[in-house]
Amino acid sequence: MSKTGVLLLNIGSPRTYEVPDVKRYLKHFLMDKEVINLPFIFRWPLVNLLIVPKRGPISAGNYKKIWLENGSPLTVYTNQFAEKLQQELGEKYLVKVGMRYSDPDIPSALKALAEAGIENILLAPMYPQYADATTGSSVREVQRQISKLKLNFKVKSIRDFYQHPAFVDPSVEIAQEFLKGKEVTHYLFSFHGLPESHVKVNAGCLVTPDCCVKPGACDKPCYRAQCLATATSMAAKMGLSKEQWSLSYQSRLGRAEWLKPSTEETIAKLADKKSIAVLCPSFVADCIETLEEIGIGGEETFHHAGGKDYHLVPCVNVNPNWVSKFARFVESQG
Repeated sequence: MSKTGVLLLNIGSPRTYEVPDVKRYLKHFLMDKEVINLPFIFRWPLVNLLIVPKRGPISAGNYKKIWLENGSPLTVYTNQFAEKLQQELGEKYLVKVGMRYSDPDIPSALKALAEAGIENILLAPMYPQYADATTGSSVREVQRQISKLKLNFKVKSIRDFYQHPAFVDPSVEIAQEFLKGKEVTHYLFSFHGLPESHVKVNAGCLVTPDCCVKPGACDKPCYRAQCLATATSMAAKMGLSKEQWSLSYQSRLGRAEWLKPSTEETIAKLADKKSIAVLCPSFVADCIETLEEIGIGGEETFHHAGGKDYHLVPCVNVNPNWVSKFARFVESQG
């Protein structure tokens, strides 16, 4: 029986936390028209003359704060997850990692699968909720590289797992174990932000405040609706009342209108709760957005506003239950 290739897709990280490497990574990332949706003539000077020169040194310093001994957390955890997933899936599958904007990159992963004689590939974007700037961009890059490299694969993508037990159950179990014995008066689910324009491309999205809770809202697919579905599912499984949790969006960039409310502003407002736990279920691996932006920056904001106890819940990373459940999910999609 021929093997099925499983290609884990994620954003990626700089090779090091040194400024030149961080700038190189940011340019590659931000020059993607699906990230900054502007014509090239406007996008190039914005990225290369304004954003990267300013943010490069700052981002490098932030990466340095959270860098692990063997690399960036996102890369380390993704590679470790791939190894454990390979063990769980067994010989019928060959698991590879393809980062959208860094190494190990998508072309290298595709070449390795081709050299192994793989004919069928299952794409596994490691973004629980669908966004065109993440899942869409990664899948299209795979398709572009297959065409460019003249490879002959039969390709299928797994469906978004924003509400699937394979993701929700381990996420909740990790939170409950991590917070055991800790006093928590409020739970904040922080998702990566998106410009509102990215959501409004779907007809009927962001038309009314409650459009994301209507039946079928996640079918379009709508990133905002899927984030709400993830948070609602996790809160229900954790036994939280509506008053005990809220949802916000982080990582805003530029002057465009982004999804609201802002995580930074929400954390400051929650300081009167005295003790909060923050979960980041738009990520499956801890990274600069969770460890530095929310873990370090978020805690500083909370304490500065008068809050007392602040807890950042880890992502699923390489949790054994997450690995096992995701393996079964992959098998069901193949």
